[in-house]
Amino acid sequence: MLLFIFIVNNIIRFVRELAKRNCRKRINNYVETKQLFMKTTAYIFCIFLCIFQAKSQNIEEIKNQKPLTISGSIDARFIAYSANGIAARRQPFAWIISGNPTLSLYGISIPLNFSLSDQDRSFSQPFSQFGLSPTYKWITVHAGYRNLSFSPYTLDGYTMLGVGVELKPKKFIFSIMHGRLNRATTVDTTLGTIQPFSFSRKGTAIKLGIGNEKNFFILSGLKAKDDSSSVDVSGSIKEKVRPAENLVGSAAFRKQIAKIFFIEGDAAGSIYTNDMGSPLAFTDSVGIIDAVSKIIKINGTTEFSTAYSAGAGVQLKNFSVKFEYKNVSPNFKSMGVYYFNTDAESFMISPSFNIGSKFSFSGSVGKQRDNTKNQKEATTTRWITTGAFNWNITNKFGIDANFSNFSTNSKPVVVLVQNKYLLAQNNNNLSITPRFITSNTKGSHVVILSYNQAVLSDRNNITQTQNDINTNIILLSYTYTFFKQALSITTAINKTTNKMSVGTFNNTGFSLAANKSFLKNKITTSVSTSFTNSKGITNSDANIFNAALNGSYQPAKHHRLNLRIALLNNTPTSGSTQIKYGETTGEFGYTYSF
Repeated sequence: MLLFIFIVNNIIRFVRELAKRNCRKRINNYVETKQLFMKTTAYIFCIFLCIFQAKSQNIEEIKNQKPLTISGSIDARFIAYSANGIAARRQPFAWIISGNPTLSLYGISIPLNFSLSDQDRSFSQPFSQFGLSPTYKWITVHAGYRNLSFSPYTLDGYTMLGVGVELKPKKFIFSIMHGRLNRATTVDTTLGTIQPFSFSRKGTAIKLGIGNEKNFFILSGLKAKDDSSSVDVSGSIKEKVRPAENLVGSAAFRKQIAKIFFIEGDAAGSIYTNDMGSPLAFTDSVGIIDAVSKIIKINGTTEFSTAYSAGAGVQLKNFSVKFEYKNVSPNFKSMGVYYFNTDAESFMISPSFNIGSKFSFSGSVGKQRDNTKNQKEATTTRWITTGAFNWNITNKFGIDANFSNFSTNSKPVVVLVQNKYLLAQNNNNLSITPRFITSNTKGSHVVILSYNQAVLSDRNNITQTQNDINTNIILLSYTYTFFKQALSITTAINKTTNKMSVGTFNNTGFSLAANKSFLKNKITTSVSTSFTNSKGITNSDANIFNAALNGSYQPAKHHRLNLRIALLNNTPTSGSTQIKYGETTGEFGYTYSF
Protein backbone atom coordinates (compact mmCIF):
# COMPACT_ATOMS: atom_id res chain seq x y z
CA MET A 1 0.00 0.00 0.00
CA LEU A 2 2.90 2.37 0.77
CA LEU A 3 4.32 1.63 -2.67
CA PHE A 4 0.92 2.44 -4.24
CA ILE A 5 0.70 5.76 -2.34
CA PHE A 6 4.26 6.59 -3.40
CA ILE A 7 3.41 5.84 -7.03
CA VAL A 8 0.24 7.93 -7.06
CA ASN A 9 1.98 10.84 -5.33
CA ASN A 10 4.78 10.89 -7.91
CA ILE A 11 2.28 10.66 -10.76
CA ILE A 12 0.51 13.77 -9.45
CA ARG A 13 3.84 15.59 -9.12
CA PHE A 14 4.80 14.58 -12.64
CA VAL A 15 1.52 15.80 -14.12
CA ARG A 16 1.88 19.14 -12.35
CA GLU A 17 5.44 19.47 -13.62
CA LEU A 18 4.31 18.82 -17.20
CA ALA A 19 1.54 21.40 -16.83
CA LYS A 20 3.99 24.03 -15.58
CA ARG A 21 6.37 23.42 -18.44
CA ASN A 22 3.54 23.34 -21.02
CA CYS A 23 4.79 20.19 -22.73
CA ARG A 24 3.56 19.81 -26.29
CA LYS A 25 3.56 16.87 -28.68
CA ARG A 26 4.97 18.94 -31.48
CA ILE A 27 8.30 20.74 -30.88
CA ASN A 28 9.33 23.65 -33.07
CA ASN A 29 13.04 22.93 -33.28
CA TYR A 30 15.66 20.34 -32.58
CA VAL A 31 17.04 22.11 -29.46
CA GLU A 32 13.67 22.08 -27.71
CA THR A 33 13.22 18.42 -28.68
CA LYS A 34 16.57 17.48 -27.16
CA GLN A 35 15.89 19.45 -23.96
CA LEU A 36 12.46 17.87 -23.54
CA PHE A 37 13.86 14.39 -24.17
CA MET A 38 16.64 14.85 -21.59
CA LYS A 39 14.34 16.34 -18.96
CA THR A 40 11.74 13.64 -19.42
CA THR A 41 14.36 10.88 -19.28
CA ALA A 42 15.90 12.33 -16.12
CA TYR A 43 12.54 12.53 -14.45
CA ILE A 44 11.80 8.93 -15.38
CA PHE A 45 14.95 7.85 -13.56
CA CYS A 46 13.73 9.65 -10.45
CA ILE A 47 10.31 7.99 -10.39
CA PHE A 48 11.32 4.72 -12.02
CA LEU A 49 8.42 2.64 -10.71
CA CYS A 50 5.76 5.30 -10.92
CA ILE A 51 4.70 5.40 -14.53
CA PHE A 52 4.18 2.71 -17.09
CA GLN A 53 1.90 1.74 -19.92
CA ALA A 54 -1.27 -0.32 -20.09
CA LYS A 55 0.20 -3.76 -19.36
CA SER A 56 -0.16 -4.87 -15.76
CA GLN A 57 2.94 -5.62 -13.70
CA ASN A 58 3.22 -8.49 -11.21
CA ILE A 59 4.92 -7.10 -8.11
CA GLU A 60 6.27 -10.55 -7.23
CA GLU A 61 8.34 -10.61 -10.44
CA ILE A 62 9.98 -7.18 -10.02
CA LYS A 63 12.87 -8.59 -7.98
CA ASN A 64 13.80 -10.85 -10.93
CA GLN A 65 13.98 -7.97 -13.43
CA LYS A 66 17.03 -5.93 -14.40
CA PRO A 67 17.07 -2.43 -12.85
CA LEU A 68 17.53 -0.63 -16.17
CA THR A 69 17.74 -1.62 -19.83
CA ILE A 70 17.54 0.51 -22.96
CA SER A 71 16.54 -0.87 -26.34
CA GLY A 72 15.34 0.41 -29.66
CA SER A 73 16.83 1.94 -32.77
CA ILE A 74 17.76 5.23 -34.42
CA ASP A 75 17.26 5.57 -38.16
CA ALA A 76 18.52 8.22 -40.61
CA ARG A 77 17.30 8.37 -44.21
CA PHE A 78 18.22 10.64 -47.11
CA ILE A 79 15.89 10.70 -50.13
CA ALA A 80 16.43 12.08 -53.61
CA TYR A 81 13.65 12.46 -56.18
CA SER A 82 13.24 13.67 -59.75
CA ALA A 83 10.39 13.72 -62.26
CA ASN A 84 10.05 14.46 -65.94
CA GLY A 85 6.88 15.05 -67.93
CA ILE A 86 4.82 15.99 -64.86
CA ALA A 87 5.13 18.39 -61.95
CA ALA A 88 7.22 16.96 -59.11
CA ARG A 89 5.07 15.26 -56.48
CA ARG A 90 7.61 15.73 -53.69
CA GLN A 91 10.73 17.71 -52.81
CA PRO A 92 13.89 16.89 -54.80
CA PHE A 93 15.76 16.16 -51.57
CA ALA A 94 14.52 15.17 -48.13
CA TRP A 95 15.92 13.77 -44.94
CA ILE A 96 14.44 12.25 -41.81
CA ILE A 97 15.96 11.09 -38.53
CA SER A 98 13.73 9.02 -36.26
CA GLY A 99 14.07 6.84 -33.21
CA ASN A 100 12.07 4.62 -30.88
CA PRO A 101 14.10 4.12 -27.69
CA THR A 102 12.42 2.12 -24.94
CA LEU A 103 13.48 2.33 -21.32
CA SER A 104 12.80 -0.72 -19.17
CA LEU A 105 12.86 -0.07 -15.41
CA TYR A 106 12.55 -3.29 -13.44
CA GLY A 107 10.58 -4.83 -16.31
CA ILE A 108 8.38 -1.76 -16.79
CA SER A 109 8.53 -0.52 -20.39
CA ILE A 110 8.50 3.21 -21.18
CA PRO A 111 8.54 3.71 -24.97
CA LEU A 112 9.59 7.02 -26.52
CA ASN A 113 9.46 8.19 -30.12
CA PHE A 114 11.02 11.13 -31.90
CA SER A 115 11.21 12.31 -35.49
CA LEU A 116 13.22 15.09 -37.13
CA SER A 117 13.02 16.01 -40.80
CA ASP A 118 13.32 18.90 -43.19
CA GLN A 119 9.49 19.10 -43.13
CA ASP A 120 8.60 18.42 -39.53
CA ARG A 121 9.90 17.90 -36.03
CA SER A 122 8.09 15.90 -33.41
CA PHE A 123 8.59 14.14 -30.11
CA SER A 124 6.16 11.83 -28.40
CA GLN A 125 6.14 9.99 -25.12
CA PRO A 126 3.59 7.89 -23.26
CA PHE A 127 2.84 10.37 -20.49
CA SER A 128 -0.16 12.11 -22.08
CA GLN A 129 -2.12 9.03 -21.01
CA PHE A 130 -0.43 6.88 -18.41
CA GLY A 131 -1.53 4.35 -15.89
CA LEU A 132 -0.50 1.37 -13.83
CA SER A 133 -1.98 -1.96 -12.83
CA PRO A 134 0.26 -3.64 -10.23
CA THR A 135 -0.71 -7.23 -9.43
CA TYR A 136 -0.02 -9.24 -6.29
CA LYS A 137 -1.35 -12.80 -6.38
CA TRP A 138 -5.12 -12.40 -6.98
CA ILE A 139 -5.24 -8.65 -6.33
CA THR A 140 -4.83 -6.06 -9.10
CA VAL A 141 -4.93 -2.32 -8.49
CA HIS A 142 -5.62 0.13 -11.34
CA ALA A 143 -4.69 3.81 -11.41
CA GLY A 144 -4.53 6.36 -14.21
CA TYR A 145 -5.80 5.75 -17.75
CA ARG A 146 -7.17 2.20 -17.97
CA ASN A 147 -9.15 0.23 -20.56
CA LEU A 148 -11.20 -2.41 -18.77
CA SER A 149 -13.96 -4.68 -20.06
CA PHE A 150 -16.66 -5.77 -17.61
CA SER A 151 -19.42 -6.54 -20.14
CA PRO A 152 -20.22 -5.81 -23.81
CA TYR A 153 -23.13 -3.66 -22.63
CA THR A 154 -21.80 -1.83 -19.54
CA LEU A 155 -18.06 -1.09 -19.59
CA ASP A 156 -16.23 -2.44 -22.62
CA GLY A 157 -12.80 -1.06 -23.50
CA TYR A 158 -13.70 2.54 -22.67
CA THR A 159 -10.73 4.67 -21.62
CA MET A 160 -11.30 5.79 -18.04
CA LEU A 161 -9.06 8.01 -15.91
CA GLY A 162 -9.45 6.83 -12.35
CA VAL A 163 -8.75 4.14 -9.78
CA GLY A 164 -10.02 0.62 -9.33
CA VAL A 165 -9.35 -2.82 -7.96
CA GLU A 166 -9.86 -6.39 -9.19
CA LEU A 167 -10.09 -9.32 -6.79
CA LYS A 168 -10.03 -12.87 -8.17
CA PRO A 169 -9.65 -15.34 -5.29
CA LYS A 170 -10.15 -18.80 -6.79
CA LYS A 171 -13.45 -18.78 -8.72
CA PHE A 172 -14.81 -15.50 -7.37
CA ILE A 173 -14.59 -12.21 -9.27
CA PHE A 174 -15.04 -8.70 -7.90
CA SER A 175 -14.02 -5.57 -9.79
CA ILE A 176 -14.78 -1.90 -9.34
CA MET A 177 -13.54 1.13 -11.26
CA HIS A 178 -14.32 4.79 -10.63
CA GLY A 179 -13.13 7.78 -12.60
CA ARG A 180 -13.58 10.17 -15.46
CA LEU A 181 -15.00 8.92 -18.76
CA ASN A 182 -14.91 12.22 -20.67
CA ARG A 183 -12.89 15.37 -20.16
CA ALA A 184 -14.72 18.69 -20.26
CA THR A 185 -14.11 20.74 -23.40
CA THR A 186 -14.84 24.42 -23.87
CA VAL A 187 -17.00 26.04 -26.51
CA ASP A 188 -15.53 28.43 -29.10
CA THR A 189 -17.63 31.48 -28.27
CA THR A 190 -16.40 33.31 -31.38
CA LEU A 191 -17.53 30.67 -33.85
CA GLY A 192 -20.16 29.04 -31.68
CA THR A 193 -18.57 25.66 -32.29
CA ILE A 194 -19.98 22.79 -30.21
CA GLN A 195 -18.07 19.93 -31.81
CA PRO A 196 -16.20 18.33 -30.26
CA PHE A 197 -17.99 19.25 -27.07
CA SER A 198 -18.49 17.39 -23.83
CA PHE A 199 -19.08 17.92 -20.16
CA SER A 200 -16.82 16.27 -17.64
CA ARG A 201 -18.35 12.81 -17.30
CA LYS A 202 -17.63 10.58 -14.32
CA GLY A 203 -18.81 7.11 -13.54
CA THR A 204 -18.48 3.97 -11.47
CA ALA A 205 -18.48 0.45 -12.91
CA ILE A 206 -18.77 -2.75 -10.90
CA LYS A 207 -18.49 -6.44 -11.74
CA LEU A 208 -19.37 -9.41 -9.54
CA GLY A 209 -19.20 -13.02 -10.59
CA ILE A 210 -18.25 -16.61 -9.99
CA GLY A 211 -16.83 -19.35 -12.22
CA ASN A 212 -14.22 -19.92 -14.90
CA GLU A 213 -14.04 -19.68 -18.71
CA LYS A 214 -16.39 -22.63 -19.27
CA ASN A 215 -18.91 -22.03 -16.49
CA PHE A 216 -19.66 -18.62 -15.03
CA PHE A 217 -22.32 -16.18 -13.88
CA ILE A 218 -21.44 -12.47 -13.90
CA LEU A 219 -23.35 -9.33 -12.95
CA SER A 220 -22.04 -5.93 -14.02
CA GLY A 221 -23.29 -2.36 -13.90
CA LEU A 222 -22.35 1.21 -14.70
CA LYS A 223 -23.60 4.50 -13.25
CA ALA A 224 -22.33 7.63 -14.98
CA LYS A 225 -23.39 11.25 -15.37
CA ASP A 226 -22.23 14.55 -16.83
CA ASP A 227 -21.11 17.37 -14.55
CA SER A 228 -23.21 20.31 -15.75
CA SER A 229 -20.97 22.76 -13.86
CA SER A 230 -17.79 21.62 -15.62
CA VAL A 231 -18.43 23.87 -18.63
CA ASP A 232 -20.21 27.21 -18.80
CA VAL A 233 -22.99 26.63 -21.33
CA SER A 234 -25.26 29.54 -22.14
CA GLY A 235 -27.23 31.13 -24.97
CA SER A 236 -28.09 29.08 -28.04
CA ILE A 237 -25.50 26.45 -27.11
CA LYS A 238 -27.50 25.64 -23.97
CA GLU A 239 -30.42 24.48 -26.07
CA LYS A 240 -28.27 22.16 -28.19
CA VAL A 241 -26.04 20.44 -25.64
CA ARG A 242 -27.42 19.10 -22.38
CA PRO A 243 -25.90 17.02 -19.56
CA ALA A 244 -26.95 13.36 -19.48
CA GLU A 245 -27.03 10.51 -17.00
CA ASN A 246 -26.98 6.74 -17.50
CA LEU A 247 -27.60 3.61 -15.46
CA VAL A 248 -27.01 0.27 -17.16
CA GLY A 249 -26.79 -3.26 -15.84
CA SER A 250 -26.24 -6.70 -17.34
CA ALA A 251 -26.19 -10.38 -16.41
CA ALA A 252 -24.19 -12.98 -18.31
CA PHE A 253 -23.76 -16.72 -17.93
CA ARG A 254 -22.20 -19.75 -19.60
CA LYS A 255 -22.79 -23.41 -18.78
CA GLN A 256 -20.84 -26.39 -20.09
CA ILE A 257 -22.91 -29.60 -20.23
CA ALA A 258 -21.36 -33.06 -20.48
CA LYS A 259 -18.14 -31.54 -21.88
CA ILE A 260 -19.55 -31.24 -25.42
CA PHE A 261 -22.62 -28.97 -25.06
CA PHE A 262 -22.75 -25.37 -23.89
CA ILE A 263 -25.30 -22.60 -23.52
CA GLU A 264 -24.61 -18.92 -22.88
CA GLY A 265 -26.46 -15.65 -22.66
CA ASP A 266 -26.12 -11.96 -21.85
CA ALA A 267 -28.93 -9.48 -21.14
CA ALA A 268 -28.76 -5.78 -20.33
CA GLY A 269 -31.08 -2.88 -19.61
CA SER A 270 -30.15 0.78 -19.96
CA ILE A 271 -31.87 3.84 -18.46
CA TYR A 272 -30.59 6.96 -20.20
CA THR A 273 -31.67 10.49 -19.32
CA ASN A 274 -30.68 12.72 -22.21
CA ASP A 275 -31.28 16.02 -20.37
CA MET A 276 -30.89 16.03 -16.60
CA GLY A 277 -32.34 19.54 -16.37
CA SER A 278 -35.48 18.95 -18.41
CA PRO A 279 -38.72 20.10 -16.70
CA LEU A 280 -40.76 17.49 -18.60
CA ALA A 281 -42.28 14.73 -16.51
CA PHE A 282 -41.84 11.05 -17.26
CA THR A 283 -45.26 9.83 -18.38
CA ASP A 284 -44.76 6.20 -19.43
CA SER A 285 -45.17 3.98 -16.39
CA VAL A 286 -42.38 1.41 -16.43
CA GLY A 287 -41.87 -0.38 -13.17
CA ILE A 288 -38.13 -0.75 -13.41
CA ILE A 289 -37.66 2.98 -14.02
CA ASP A 290 -39.82 3.93 -11.03
CA ALA A 291 -37.75 1.57 -8.88
CA VAL A 292 -34.48 3.36 -9.65
CA SER A 293 -35.78 6.93 -9.61
CA LYS A 294 -33.74 7.57 -6.44
CA ILE A 295 -30.55 6.44 -8.17
CA ILE A 296 -30.83 8.26 -11.50
CA LYS A 297 -32.63 11.44 -12.54
CA ILE A 298 -35.92 10.54 -14.27
CA ASN A 299 -37.79 12.99 -16.50
CA GLY A 300 -39.42 13.28 -19.91
CA THR A 301 -36.09 12.73 -21.71
CA THR A 302 -35.46 9.38 -20.02
CA GLU A 303 -35.33 6.33 -22.28
CA PHE A 304 -35.33 2.66 -21.33
CA SER A 305 -33.82 0.15 -23.79
CA THR A 306 -32.64 -3.42 -23.74
CA ALA A 307 -30.04 -5.61 -25.40
CA TYR A 308 -29.68 -9.35 -25.12
CA SER A 309 -27.98 -12.27 -26.78
CA ALA A 310 -28.04 -16.03 -26.43
CA GLY A 311 -26.08 -18.91 -27.83
CA ALA A 312 -25.79 -22.68 -27.74
CA GLY A 313 -23.45 -25.13 -29.36
CA VAL A 314 -21.81 -28.51 -29.63
CA GLN A 315 -18.05 -29.06 -29.53
CA LEU A 316 -16.68 -32.42 -30.65
CA LYS A 317 -13.18 -33.44 -31.69
CA ASN A 318 -13.73 -33.00 -35.43
CA PHE A 319 -17.01 -31.10 -35.50
CA SER A 320 -18.59 -28.06 -33.87
CA VAL A 321 -21.65 -25.90 -34.42
CA LYS A 322 -22.86 -22.77 -32.68
CA PHE A 323 -26.25 -21.03 -32.74
CA GLU A 324 -26.36 -17.32 -31.84
CA TYR A 325 -29.16 -14.81 -31.43
CA LYS A 326 -28.83 -11.09 -30.67
CA ASN A 327 -31.31 -8.24 -30.24
CA VAL A 328 -30.41 -4.62 -29.54
CA SER A 329 -33.22 -2.08 -29.10
CA PRO A 330 -33.24 1.25 -30.92
CA ASN A 331 -31.16 3.93 -29.16
CA PHE A 332 -29.57 1.48 -26.72
CA LYS A 333 -26.71 3.40 -25.13
CA SER A 334 -24.11 2.99 -22.44
CA MET A 335 -21.67 5.67 -21.34
CA GLY A 336 -19.06 2.92 -20.93
CA VAL A 337 -19.12 1.69 -24.54
CA TYR A 338 -18.00 3.70 -27.56
CA TYR A 339 -20.37 2.28 -30.18
CA PHE A 340 -23.40 0.02 -30.58
CA ASN A 341 -25.07 -1.30 -33.71
CA THR A 342 -28.56 -0.50 -32.42
CA ASP A 343 -32.03 -1.38 -33.71
CA ALA A 344 -30.73 -4.74 -34.91
CA GLU A 345 -31.86 -8.32 -34.61
CA SER A 346 -29.74 -11.21 -35.89
CA PHE A 347 -29.29 -14.93 -35.73
CA MET A 348 -26.33 -16.96 -36.90
CA ILE A 349 -25.45 -20.64 -37.35
CA SER A 350 -21.71 -21.39 -37.52
CA PRO A 351 -20.63 -24.98 -38.27
CA SER A 352 -17.08 -26.25 -38.70
CA PHE A 353 -15.49 -29.66 -39.19
CA ASN A 354 -12.27 -31.31 -40.30
CA ILE A 355 -11.16 -34.69 -41.62
CA GLY A 356 -7.74 -35.15 -40.08
CA SER A 357 -5.21 -32.85 -41.73
CA LYS A 358 -6.65 -33.44 -45.21
CA PHE A 359 -9.75 -31.29 -45.17
CA SER A 360 -11.25 -28.56 -43.00
CA PHE A 361 -14.28 -26.31 -43.35
CA SER A 362 -15.77 -23.44 -41.37
CA GLY A 363 -18.68 -21.24 -42.26
CA SER A 364 -21.72 -19.34 -41.10
CA VAL A 365 -25.24 -18.52 -42.23
CA GLY A 366 -27.21 -15.73 -40.68
CA LYS A 367 -29.91 -13.11 -41.03
CA GLN A 368 -30.02 -9.52 -39.79
CA ARG A 369 -32.82 -6.99 -39.77
CA ASP A 370 -33.55 -3.56 -38.36
CA ASN A 371 -36.85 -1.88 -37.43
CA THR A 372 -37.19 -4.15 -34.40
CA LYS A 373 -39.98 -1.95 -32.97
CA ASN A 374 -41.75 -1.36 -36.33
CA GLN A 375 -41.16 2.37 -36.06
CA LYS A 376 -39.49 2.94 -39.45
CA GLU A 377 -41.03 3.39 -42.84
CA ALA A 378 -39.09 0.42 -44.21
CA THR A 379 -37.40 -2.70 -42.87
CA THR A 380 -33.98 -3.71 -44.16
CA THR A 381 -33.16 -7.43 -44.11
CA ARG A 382 -29.69 -8.82 -44.70
CA TRP A 383 -28.68 -12.43 -45.32
CA ILE A 384 -25.05 -13.35 -44.63
CA THR A 385 -23.30 -16.51 -45.81
CA THR A 386 -19.59 -17.18 -45.42
CA GLY A 387 -17.39 -20.23 -45.82
CA ALA A 388 -13.76 -21.27 -46.00
CA PHE A 389 -12.21 -24.64 -46.73
CA ASN A 390 -8.75 -26.12 -47.02
CA TRP A 391 -8.15 -29.34 -48.94
CA ASN A 392 -4.73 -30.98 -48.94
CA ILE A 393 -5.24 -33.42 -51.83
CA THR A 394 -1.67 -34.72 -51.65
CA ASN A 395 1.48 -33.76 -49.78
CA LYS A 396 2.35 -31.41 -52.63
CA PHE A 397 -0.96 -30.20 -54.01
CA GLY A 398 -3.85 -28.47 -52.26
CA ILE A 399 -6.67 -25.96 -52.67
CA ASP A 400 -7.83 -23.11 -50.45
CA ALA A 401 -11.15 -21.38 -51.05
CA ASN A 402 -13.26 -18.67 -49.42
CA PHE A 403 -16.68 -17.37 -50.30
CA SER A 404 -19.18 -14.91 -48.88
CA ASN A 405 -22.61 -13.63 -49.81
CA PHE A 406 -24.30 -10.54 -48.40
CA SER A 407 -27.86 -9.94 -49.52
CA THR A 408 -29.68 -6.76 -48.45
CA ASN A 409 -33.32 -5.89 -49.13
CA SER A 410 -35.60 -3.12 -47.90
CA LYS A 411 -39.40 -3.35 -47.82
CA PRO A 412 -41.91 -0.65 -46.86
CA VAL A 413 -43.96 -1.45 -43.77
CA VAL A 414 -45.67 1.74 -42.56
CA VAL A 415 -46.15 4.13 -45.49
CA LEU A 416 -45.63 3.89 -49.23
CA VAL A 417 -42.01 4.56 -50.09
CA GLN A 418 -40.77 5.13 -53.62
CA ASN A 419 -38.88 2.10 -54.93
CA LYS A 420 -35.80 4.11 -55.90
CA TYR A 421 -35.15 4.81 -52.20
CA LEU A 422 -35.26 1.14 -51.19
CA LEU A 423 -32.00 -0.75 -50.94
CA ALA A 424 -31.90 -4.10 -52.74
CA GLN A 425 -28.50 -5.51 -53.54
CA ASN A 426 -26.37 -8.65 -53.38
CA ASN A 427 -22.63 -8.79 -52.76
CA ASN A 428 -20.78 -12.01 -53.67
CA ASN A 429 -17.09 -12.70 -53.10
CA LEU A 430 -15.26 -15.84 -54.19
CA SER A 431 -11.59 -16.76 -53.88
CA ILE A 432 -10.03 -20.03 -55.10
CA THR A 433 -6.31 -20.72 -54.71
CA PRO A 434 -4.79 -23.98 -55.94
CA ARG A 435 -1.17 -24.47 -54.81
CA PHE A 436 1.65 -26.83 -55.63
CA ILE A 437 4.70 -27.02 -53.33
CA THR A 438 7.61 -29.41 -53.65
CA SER A 439 11.20 -29.38 -52.46
CA ASN A 440 14.41 -31.41 -52.31
CA THR A 441 17.89 -30.89 -50.96
CA LYS A 442 18.74 -28.36 -53.70
CA GLY A 443 15.69 -26.15 -53.69
CA SER A 444 11.92 -25.75 -53.67
CA HIS A 445 9.20 -25.05 -56.23
CA VAL A 446 6.07 -23.08 -55.34
CA VAL A 447 3.29 -22.59 -57.90
CA ILE A 448 0.19 -20.61 -56.93
CA LEU A 449 -2.85 -19.88 -59.03
CA SER A 450 -5.30 -17.43 -57.50
CA TYR A 451 -8.73 -16.40 -58.74
CA ASN A 452 -10.82 -13.71 -57.02
CA GLN A 453 -14.26 -12.49 -58.00
CA ALA A 454 -16.32 -9.73 -56.40
CA VAL A 455 -19.81 -9.00 -57.71
CA LEU A 456 -22.08 -6.25 -56.46
CA SER A 457 -25.57 -6.67 -57.95
CA ASP A 458 -28.16 -3.96 -57.55
CA ARG A 459 -31.55 -5.69 -57.56
CA ASN A 460 -33.61 -2.54 -57.50
CA ASN A 461 -35.34 -2.43 -60.91
CA ILE A 462 -34.92 1.36 -61.13
CA THR A 463 -31.22 1.69 -60.23
CA GLN A 464 -29.64 -1.68 -61.10
CA THR A 465 -28.22 -0.57 -64.46
CA GLN A 466 -26.26 2.18 -62.70
CA ASN A 467 -24.70 0.37 -59.75
CA ASP A 468 -23.68 -3.16 -60.85
CA ILE A 469 -19.95 -3.84 -60.40
CA ASN A 470 -18.12 -7.03 -61.41
CA THR A 471 -14.42 -7.43 -60.62
CA ASN A 472 -12.30 -10.44 -61.60
CA ILE A 473 -8.63 -10.93 -60.70
CA ILE A 474 -6.49 -13.88 -61.74
CA LEU A 475 -2.85 -14.36 -60.73
CA LEU A 476 -0.33 -17.09 -61.57
CA SER A 477 3.04 -17.06 -59.80
CA TYR A 478 6.05 -19.37 -59.67
CA THR A 479 8.91 -19.22 -57.17
CA TYR A 480 12.08 -21.29 -57.16
CA THR A 481 14.49 -21.12 -54.22
CA PHE A 482 18.12 -22.26 -54.39
CA PHE A 483 18.94 -23.27 -50.82
CA LYS A 484 22.71 -23.39 -51.10
CA GLN A 485 22.98 -20.15 -53.06
CA ALA A 486 20.46 -18.30 -50.83
CA LEU A 487 18.71 -17.17 -54.00
CA SER A 488 15.02 -17.09 -54.90
CA ILE A 489 13.39 -16.05 -58.17
CA THR A 490 9.69 -15.24 -58.59
CA THR A 491 7.77 -14.56 -61.75
CA ALA A 492 4.06 -13.80 -62.06
CA ILE A 493 1.37 -12.76 -64.50
CA ASN A 494 -1.95 -11.19 -63.59
CA LYS A 495 -5.16 -10.02 -65.21
CA THR A 496 -7.75 -7.66 -63.69
CA THR A 497 -11.13 -6.87 -65.23
CA ASN A 498 -13.50 -4.37 -63.68
CA LYS A 499 -16.94 -4.04 -65.31
CA MET A 500 -19.11 -1.07 -64.35
CA SER A 501 -22.07 0.76 -65.84
CA VAL A 502 -19.71 3.33 -67.40
CA GLY A 503 -17.57 0.67 -69.10
CA THR A 504 -14.88 -1.96 -68.61
CA PHE A 505 -11.37 -1.44 -67.24
CA ASN A 506 -8.61 -4.00 -67.91
CA ASN A 507 -5.13 -4.35 -66.48
CA THR A 508 -2.69 -7.02 -67.66
CA GLY A 509 0.66 -7.32 -65.96
CA PHE A 510 3.89 -9.29 -65.72
CA SER A 511 6.48 -9.18 -62.94
CA LEU A 512 9.89 -10.67 -62.20
CA ALA A 513 11.77 -10.49 -58.89
CA ALA A 514 14.88 -12.00 -57.33
CA ASN A 515 16.33 -12.04 -53.80
CA LYS A 516 19.93 -12.94 -52.97
CA SER A 517 21.94 -13.01 -49.73
CA PHE A 518 25.72 -12.85 -49.32
CA LEU A 519 28.26 -13.28 -46.53
CA LYS A 520 25.96 -15.26 -44.24
CA ASN A 521 23.10 -12.78 -44.69
CA LYS A 522 25.21 -9.73 -43.88
CA ILE A 523 24.36 -8.47 -47.36
CA THR A 524 20.84 -8.86 -48.73
CA THR A 525 19.75 -7.70 -52.16
CA SER A 526 16.55 -7.75 -54.18
CA VAL A 527 15.55 -6.57 -57.61
CA SER A 528 12.06 -6.42 -59.09
CA THR A 529 10.45 -5.30 -62.31
CA SER A 530 6.86 -5.14 -63.49
CA PHE A 531 5.06 -4.21 -66.68
CA THR A 532 1.34 -3.35 -66.77
CA ASN A 533 -0.87 -2.60 -69.73
CA SER A 534 -3.82 -0.53 -68.57
CA LYS A 535 -6.90 -0.08 -70.76
CA GLY A 536 -9.68 2.31 -69.79
CA ILE A 537 -12.75 3.63 -71.56
CA THR A 538 -11.85 7.28 -72.13
CA ASN A 539 -8.71 6.97 -74.27
CA SER A 540 -6.58 6.58 -71.16
CA ASP A 541 -4.64 3.46 -72.20
CA ALA A 542 -1.03 3.31 -71.03
CA ASN A 543 1.93 1.02 -70.45
CA ILE A 544 3.39 1.30 -66.96
CA PHE A 545 6.90 0.08 -66.15
CA ASN A 546 8.27 -0.19 -62.59
CA ALA A 547 11.70 -1.27 -61.42
CA ALA A 548 13.24 -1.33 -57.95
CA LEU A 549 16.60 -2.24 -56.46
CA ASN A 550 17.04 -2.79 -52.72
CA GLY A 551 20.13 -3.64 -50.77
CA SER A 552 21.25 -3.73 -47.17
CA TYR A 553 24.60 -4.35 -45.50
CA GLN A 554 25.21 -5.13 -41.84
CA PRO A 555 28.92 -4.49 -41.16
CA ALA A 556 28.52 -5.02 -37.40
CA LYS A 557 25.94 -6.31 -34.97
CA HIS A 558 24.19 -3.00 -34.28
CA HIS A 559 24.70 -1.25 -37.61
CA ARG A 560 22.89 -1.55 -40.93
CA LEU A 561 23.13 0.38 -44.20
CA ASN A 562 20.22 0.44 -46.66
CA LEU A 563 19.94 1.51 -50.30
CA ARG A 564 16.83 1.73 -52.47
CA ILE A 565 16.37 2.91 -56.07
CA ALA A 566 12.96 2.97 -57.76
CA LEU A 567 11.97 3.86 -61.31
CA LEU A 568 8.53 4.53 -62.78
CA ASN A 569 7.73 5.13 -66.45
CA ASN A 570 4.24 5.79 -67.79
CA THR A 571 3.96 5.63 -71.61
CA PRO A 572 0.57 6.26 -73.28
CA THR A 573 -0.45 4.04 -76.16
CA SER A 574 -1.42 5.37 -79.58
CA GLY A 575 -4.48 7.63 -79.43
CA SER A 576 -4.43 7.87 -75.63
CA THR A 577 -4.99 11.17 -73.83
CA GLN A 578 -2.53 10.14 -71.12
CA ILE A 579 0.75 12.04 -70.82
CA LYS A 580 4.18 10.44 -70.85
CA TYR A 581 6.12 10.87 -67.62
CA GLY A 582 8.74 9.23 -65.45
CA GLU A 583 9.89 9.35 -61.84
CA THR A 584 13.10 8.31 -60.11
CA THR A 585 13.51 7.90 -56.35
CA GLY A 586 16.68 7.06 -54.48
CA GLU A 587 17.06 6.47 -50.77
CA PHE A 588 20.05 5.85 -48.53
CA GLY A 589 19.62 4.94 -44.87
CA TYR A 590 21.54 4.04 -41.75
CA THR A 591 20.07 2.23 -38.73
CA TYR A 592 21.66 1.82 -35.32
CA SER A 593 20.02 -0.75 -33.06
CA PHE A 594 20.71 -1.01 -29.36
